[in-house]
Amino acid sequence: MHLPSRTAWSLLLSLISLGTVADAADSGIIEVDLLFPRNETYAPTEWMPFVFSIRNGELSKYISPLIEYRGWNTSDFGQNGFSYTHDNIKWVNWSSQDPYFVHNFRNDLRSEGTWRLDWKVFYVSCNERWKNLQSVGDPVLVNMTSRSITFTIKEGGQAVDLVAATANDKTCSDESIAAIKITGKTQSVPHREELPDNTCAVVGSPEPSASPCQVKVDSAVAASMTASLRAKLCDPLRTLNPPADCPEDSAAQRLAVAGVVCLAAAAGIIGFLA
Repeated sequence: MHLPSRTAWSLLLSLISLGTVADAADSGIIEVDLLFPRNETYAPTEWMPFVFSIRNGELSKYISPLIEYRGWNTSDFGQNGFSYTHDNIKWVNWSSQDPYFVHNFRNDLRSEGTWRLDWKVFYVSCNERWKNLQSVGDPVLVNMTSRSITFTIKEGGQAVDLVAATANDKTCSDESIAAIKITGKTQSVPHREELPDNTCAVVGSPEPSASPCQVKVDSAVAASMTASLRAKLCDPLRTLNPPADCPEDSAAQRLAVAGVVCLAAAAGIIGFLA
């Protein structure tokens, strides 16, 4: 009698395991909060922060979340629009902190008017109807939770202050939070680059209720965000015209980079550096 080889057995077992729902150790609710801006009136500022927090982020291992937002000035029919995507969340070391803060600064919101901000959380989950390679459809579903707020930019408005804003729990609503229920069950799927261990998570439905405005930004976190902005502005590889008060080593780096770029252009390899 001919016995299957070890390789054949491994392949067979892997195919059998595809689509099998297993219990995992971790279950709970992931909460994504829009911390700033809120439905308030702010004075024009050079750099407007957009800040989100993620609670229980360690549960997101198998859902590959990303946050996307789009905003526009409703006073000029959306001509001054902007968008941004935080697509590197899945690489976060969740053990470092909880909640985890995600932020970005923009310098194109200086014009007065009412601004609308649409923000979305995308994530993947298991298609429980998918059982094996002969099943119809995709083993992984793409999900989206959408929220929307408005805020105003106007002379005389309150100064942008993350600590003060998040200390006030009266200025946000259900549109400031999105929640995902992780059931603790997982499922093996064919090779997917966006999923570790070729595993997806089963999420619960409907969306669980959650309380907004529970996460606060303290002075240390706010200072860290400001420091990261300054580091970016003073990085000669990321900013063409750094502020004049950047450290001297940044100026030296700018000269060094400029010299390399000139040499590269002369050698015809500028495209490589870009």
